[in-house]
Amino acid sequence: MSQRITERIDRTADGLLIGIGAVLVVMVLLAVFFRYVLNQSLSWSDELVRYLFVWFTLLGGVVVLREREHIRVEYFVEKVPLPLRRWIDVTMMLMVCGFHVALIILGGLWVWTTRGSYTSALQWPLNLVFYAALPLTSLVGAWYSVRRIVRGEFTEQDVVEEECLAAEQGGDACRS
Repeated sequence: MSQRITERIDRTADGLLIGIGAVLVVMVLLAVFFRYVLNQSLSWSDELVRYLFVWFTLLGGVVVLREREHIRVEYFVEKVPLPLRRWIDVTMMLMVCGFHVALIILGGLWVWTTRGSYTSALQWPLNLVFYAALPLTSLVGAWYSVRRIVRGEFTEQDVVEEECLAAEQGGDACRS
């Protein structure tokens, strides 16, 4: 059951990211077309693009966390002995998870205290359309952090070693 939930969360995050990205491209192209070809600006397009871009950025950061693709300077970590290096990796992932938990709590408070405000052009609830992006994407980020800690996937090297081990047992060549 947990594998199905994990896959569903992964597919949902990927689908949302692709969908938001596609809507962003279409909206920007429409805004440019209306502004420069038809000489009539869309009053709401900039606002929609702004809020979608915030969701796209925060959700993209979470997906990058899942894929272990964040920029990471490993020069000093690679210089320490392996047991200490593992401790540093675990500590860093726990700090990332703690940061996400703090963003969930503080972001939730922010969403609650800003209720009643609306976007200027679309008149949508600002706390749900804009501010809710932080605690909701942080919730997914905390999920991915915990998942990486439980699975022991702290660095790309951990995943490569696991893939190679599985490939050797199955007779396939290691592709990583």
